[in-house]
Amino acid sequence: MAVAAIDHQRRVERLPEPAELAVELERVSVRFTTDRGTITALEGIDLTVPKGGFLTLLGPSGCGKSTLLRVVADIIQPTSGSARVFGGRPAEARSRRDIGFVFQDAALLPWRTVIDNVTLPLEVGGGAPAGRGRDPHELLDLVGLAGWENAFPHELSGGMRQRVSIARALVSGPRLLFMDEPFGALDEITRDRLNEELLAVWERTGTTILFVTHSIYEAAFLGQEVLLLAARPGRMRERVPVDLPMPRKIAMRETPEFVALVSHLRRVLETC
Repeated sequence: MAVAAIDHQRRVERLPEPAELAVELERVSVRFTTDRGTITALEGIDLTVPKGGFLTLLGPSGCGKSTLLRVVADIIQPTSGSARVFGGRPAEARSRRDIGFVFQDAALLPWRTVIDNVTLPLEVGGGAPAGRGRDPHELLDLVGLAGWENAFPHELSGGMRQRVSIARALVSGPRLLFMDEPFGALDEITRDRLNEELLAVWERTGTTILFVTHSIYEAAFLGQEVLLLAARPGRMRERVPVDLPMPRKIAMRETPEFVALVSHLRRVLETC
């Protein structure tokens, strides 16, 4: 074999593998029929999210952030376009229990202890998928609740209840985690602390996260990318990469780079 051919082969072998995609949306639109006519919740959404990525979704009320999550989770069917999760149909991902949800309301069962709330998905689902379950006690340690296993929800603060909710969502080992304004009802100090802790959980678990928020600061701080959506109809306005180092600390919000990023996101939102 000629030297030039050998060199070319070596260069080809060194090319990086394309990133595996967790989410693929192609021209997805969602329309609802109401007494007042047809409402377009999403229009022509093209989106890819790599496996292990952290995407924050930001936009005004009514821009379709939660609807987008529900399309990917196979809760809502798109009116047109297609959605894929880990290369297959969303229904297949749901049946494999690849998907977990955390909502603004922690929705813990008040008569169950912390550890019993965390293990509830294992009881309901007959255990975790093979090779993917996580130890509930280790998860509580990961979210900062070691020692609170036998407490009841009424004994916990709002932030602690959300930590339980996150541990519960992770106990079955989902590959994709949807978080729909999980910290929206918390005070600012607690919210900041949970932002830092969520990033630590994400780095430890490698779970792909799609995170809906109305907070510009939260979107910029958490995401590897920020997806900005415009309202009426819900459509992609801009996708902004976040070039901030890891690990991230709240003090980073005072840096010129972060301030510039937030200013850009705010300017875009003002045109949505």
